Amino acid sequence: MRNKILYFVFVAVVLALASAPVVFGQEDDRAAQVLAMSRKTIGDTKLDALKTISLQATLQRNLSAMQLSSDVEILLELPDKYVRTDQSNMPGLTMSATSTGFNGEKPIQPVQGGLAGGAFVIRMGPGGPAPAQSERLSPEEQEKVGKSVVRSARQELSRLMLGWFAAAHPSVSAQYTFAGEAESPDGRAYVIDVKNGDGFAARLFIDQQTNLPLMVTYQGPQRHVVTSGTRVPGGGTVVQRRPTAPTTEEQRKKEQHDINAQVEEMRKQPPAMVDYTLFFEDWRSVDGVQFPHKIRRAAEGSTTEEWTVGKVRINPKIDPKKFAVKG
Repeated sequence: MRNKILYFVFVAVVLALASAPVVFGQEDDRAAQVLAMSRKTIGDTKLDALKTISLQATLQRNLSAMQLSSDVEILLELPDKYVRTDQSNMPGLTMSATSTGFNGEKPIQPVQGGLAGGAFVIRMGPGGPAPAQSERLSPEEQEKVGKSVVRSARQELSRLMLGWFAAAHPSVSAQYTFAGEAESPDGRAYVIDVKNGDGFAARLFIDQQTNLPLMVTYQGPQRHVVTSGTRVPGGGTVVQRRPTAPTTEEQRKKEQHDINAQVEEMRKQPPAMVDYTLFFEDWRSVDGVQFPHKIRRAAEGSTTEEWTVGKVRINPKIDPKKFAVKG
């Protein structure tokens, strides 16, 4: 099945790029018809009544030669509350749960400087360097970075929502344009371009037979894994490899210095842009709404993430404290 999908991606992108150019900001009746048809299949009036959703999934990340597993919880309350929590469940791995998201115009977590690209530190083994310390930012810098964090979270959520509900998050104010049709040996798909005036751009593929989203493609910065001696391509994680025995204070400082130097080097250079694809598979009915229980992300054709959705709830009651802004 995966080989068929990858072949479809190749053909679809070629055909979509050959279609008529997008006219940004223009009403497109054809796009509206396709999206309405897809949303009717996904949930019809159930989607119109959607206010909250909760999702629990297991996420496998491929980071160069490493594979990391984590439990993910996503909580969404329309129109302006969202939090995603990742908790590693790898044996021998010590990592605090990390939360990202927004409440209105504010990020869930306090904003400081530090690791580039929203990266986090993984500490393996009994010893080793402490996490890199965030630098202090002025109130003006905090506000600027906070806006960037919220913007990034809304865009990432919108890519997921395009695959879940055939609609981006309302705060993105996206405009939809019919871009043509894509073809593979297994069938055809409608192609919808999704853009806004703030730099968000994605392409949604909807299966013509099922009317369900197949995939979302977009461009984004290439991310890196940082270790205490080597930089290698990866999935946006800063990794500190700890030896099996405790290290000296001098060794810890040296390893921390190496990591900080690599982070600073990456910050000075604009990231290379690469092509990403989100695949949505294994659709099942949840409270009258069709929802994909397999999600896969690929960068430049190589799988970097695989989601297995375990539990989805439509319109659950969510404790407001879950969206509390910290700091």
